[in-house]
Amino acid sequence: MNGKRPLDMSHIKLTYIVPFYCNQSSIEPVVSLLRKYETYPTDLTQQIEFVIVDDGSPINYKIPHYALNITWLRINEDIQWNQPGARNLGVTYAKSDKIIMTDIDHEFPAHTLQYLIDFPHPGRRIYKFFRIDNENQSPMRRHANTFFLSRARFMRHFGYDEEFAGNYGDEDYQMVRYHRYHGSKICDLPVKYLCYKRVLDTENSYHSLIRDRSNNILLVKRKKREMALFGAEHGHSRLFLNFSWTIMYRNHIDVPVQPVRRYWRFFWRLRGLFVTW
Repeated sequence: MNGKRPLDMSHIKLTYIVPFYCNQSSIEPVVSLLRKYETYPTDLTQQIEFVIVDDGSPINYKIPHYALNITWLRINEDIQWNQPGARNLGVTYAKSDKIIMTDIDHEFPAHTLQYLIDFPHPGRRIYKFFRIDNENQSPMRRHANTFFLSRARFMRHFGYDEEFAGNYGDEDYQMVRYHRYHGSKICDLPVKYLCYKRVLDTENSYHSLIRDRSNNILLVKRKKREMALFGAEHGHSRLFLNFSWTIMYRNHIDVPVQPVRRYWRFFWRLRGLFVTW
């Protein structure tokens, strides 16, 4: 009953989604991040799947083997600043309802990941993380585009708006704004359960895209105006997975021993006597 079942991922409690784009010499930031997570306790990593999304990097590379649950996807088209699409693709492949969405320059300590595995269902709440700079150990403000939330909630409101793809910035603020208008609450996790800002080699193992927000600032203004005039369901283009992709690598480690819960149906029926939906 607890042997390896390669097609069954129901034991996954947390999906970690991170896109990346490298147009320099290597994908070292991705490799070093996953090697770090390989050192975490197996009873933790058995319950996490890492969904890595290559956002159309124009360089060639080999994917090493990792002792982790991994789905590695590559977007076939090189669309500049396609973070909205890359994140939408990652969430589509998530095997759990609890998800982390973050960037390649962030990492999470083991105790934070364990806390999220044990955390109650986030429901309508979207959580943000306190951060520490790895270089000088100084506190940083919470990252605008790192979230812990429900996959179902994310999909219910159409994910990121891919109309922002092609230019830099503001898809994160617009996503949060759209969720707020639909009753989601933006919350902070306790400071103890933080993440770290990584130090990357931005000259050799990163990207050289220009961060120009001017086009997307105008796009935000238009979408805010649409919401104001026509209501909360407007201001989102509904563009979703507006590209093709390839599954580059998959790996599943052994399934953890599952606890026996013989009497769950009894408590489920009992709960139905007192809960009014």
